[in-house]
Amino acid sequence: MDFRRLEVFQKVFELKSFSRAGQELLLAQPTISEHIRLLEADLGLVLFDRRGKEVVPTRAADLLYDHAVRLEALRRETLRAMQQFLDKDQGELMVGGSNIPGQYLLPGILGQFKKKYPRIRVRLWIDDTKNMVEKLQAGVVDLGVVGAAVDQDRVTCRLLTKDELVCIRPGDSDGRNTLDPDDLRSAPFILREAGSGTRKTIEAALQKIGLKAEDLQVVAEMGSNEAIRQAVKAGVGISVISRRAVAEDLATGTIKEIKIRKFPLFRNFYLITMKQRTLSPLAQEFVDFLIEKV
Repeated sequence: MDFRRLEVFQKVFELKSFSRAGQELLLAQPTISEHIRLLEADLGLVLFDRRGKEVVPTRAADLLYDHAVRLEALRRETLRAMQQFLDKDQGELMVGGSNIPGQYLLPGILGQFKKKYPRIRVRLWIDDTKNMVEKLQAGVVDLGVVGAAVDQDRVTCRLLTKDELVCIRPGDSDGRNTLDPDDLRSAPFILREAGSGTRKTIEAALQKIGLKAEDLQVVAEMGSNEAIRQAVKAGVGISVISRRAVAEDLATGTIKEIKIRKFPLFRNFYLITMKQRTLSPLAQEFVDFLIEKV
């Protein structure tokens, strides 16, 4: 059903005149008549009785008019929604981050982006890397920043920036500030949960010095960086965590850094998006902004 023909129909119905409808729509009367003829042919119904110069709507026209008005309102609403989608100055931005980037990298950058586009609404989900990938695939988030590379056919994973990890112990404890790799076997160690980017990075680093997670004296596994931070302060054990997460503690001395010889304590943050899902203009604008800021 052609929207232009419905628009012409509404005018003829309201004005009860082909000629006046043509004047309002800036169309010649034969064009108005042709639109009505084609609409009647499409429907297989007579919409107007012609009585000389008088145009009288039929019962079918009465019924069609109510639907045509609603269709026109829906058409305008649809066009408005599409325009808002195209408008980077408004809309909803849905971003995901694994624990470290979600807590310590993205909030500041999202804040700067919100200042640039004050009318947008920002939603930030924080979860471990594995669950964040699931949220991306389910369409819960437009994009994500995670602490481990993602190797899945449907996901695009690109290097975003680097993150430095640090081995930590309580600030009030006595102990060596430098350890050999073998010293890790006997030290009480707190690990992140399986599936987290930090855990994967630690396991990869251990492998480079000939160790596995099973070789450590693991006293606890915890599901957040904040839990590990507090557990280390409480003297539960030592751990490895992003420097971003304990920068204030290191500065005040409530946590101390342990150097581990030949232990590579760097990892990457990755930007993940779906390969066959087109980003909204707002989400693409944020991706460009994010890459510029990091």
